[in-house]
Order: sequence, then C-alpha cells, then structure tokens
Amino acid sequence: MSTSTQTLRALYGTWRLARADAQGLEFFDFSINGFWRSFLAAVIVFPAFAFLRWHDLFDAPDDFPAMRYMVVEVISYVIKWVAFPLIMFHVLPMLRRGERYINFIVVYNWASVLQMGLYLAALMLGVLFPSLGAGGFVFIAIIATLVYGVYIAKLTLDVPIPTAGAIVMADFLLSMVITSIGIRLAVGQLF
Repeated sequence: MSTSTQTLRALYGTWRLARADAQGLEFFDFSINGFWRSFLAAVIVFPAFAFLRWHDLFDAPDDFPAMRYMVVEVISYVIKWVAFPLIMFHVLPMLRRGERYINFIVVYNWASVLQMGLYLAALMLGVLFPSLGAGGFVFIAIIATLVYGVYIAKLTLDVPIPTAGAIVMADFLLSMVITSIGIRLAVGQLF
C-alpha cells in the first residue's frame, strides 16, 4: 500500500474517531513503519502552523526580530513533535501500557491534522463573525481538541478517563511551556 493511500486511510480513521466511532482504529497502521509514518502528520500540519506564526507578525512592532522568531518557532515545532512521544515512551510503561505505545502515538499524531483543521475553521469563523469574537470560536476548538485527545488516549491505551485526561493535559502543558520558552528566546528575553 502506498504512503498516500495509508495517509488517507489514517486521516479517514481520525474522522471516524472524531465521530466517536471506535471502528476508525481499523484504518491505522500500527506497525513500526506505521509509527514512523505517522510523523508525516507533522509535515502535513506544518504549512498551517507556519502560516499562523507568520500571521502573528502582522501585529508585531517594526523592530521585532521576525526572522529569529520564525526560526525559533520552527525549532520549537520540531521539539514539540519529538518531546511528547519521548515522554510517553517512559510514562506508559509506568502505567503498564507500554505495549500500547505505538497505537497511541500513531493515532495521536494523525489526529493532529484534524485538530489543526478544526483550529483553522475556528479562526475563519472568527473572521467571518467578528461580532462574536474569534476568541470564543478558538476556545471552543481548543476544548474540542482536548476532549478528542482524551477520547483517543482512553481508546488506544485502555485507561480511565482521568488518566487519559492527565496525559492530554500533560501534552497541552508541555506544548505551552515549549511555546513560551520559544517566544522568550525569539525576543531575547529568556532570563
């Protein structure tokens, strides 16, 4: 099966899972090759990520270090994609779920494509309906992606909802910390 076919199958699986259809798991490749291929999701999401970071620069002052900001953001993006799987590699055995690591990471990675799509849709709705405020749409999208992440963790790891929620919140907080450090590095104010 070609990479493009496997990618489309995985994305279809994420859509099925988003509709609370556990049969969506049948569309993922849980082999070691499927694990590494799931990081292709980072490549798919990257253009949207880069556009959002570039868009941030529209409101920046003229003396803002735009190039340094973009370089640091790209490095932070890569770190985010590597850090969480590495942490989970060590955490899941402690939860006695080490054998489910590949399944979890494969689905969690591919789900990021759908999550970015939802986030972009929320931003678009904010532009189309400015009187309602973009923040409200984005807040709803963030909550929806967190709930979706909890569902994925619960389903793939077979853990209780509080444990799944803690895993997803750990990823969210890790992402926030990396983003915060990246922004401070970009503007030269880490310390």
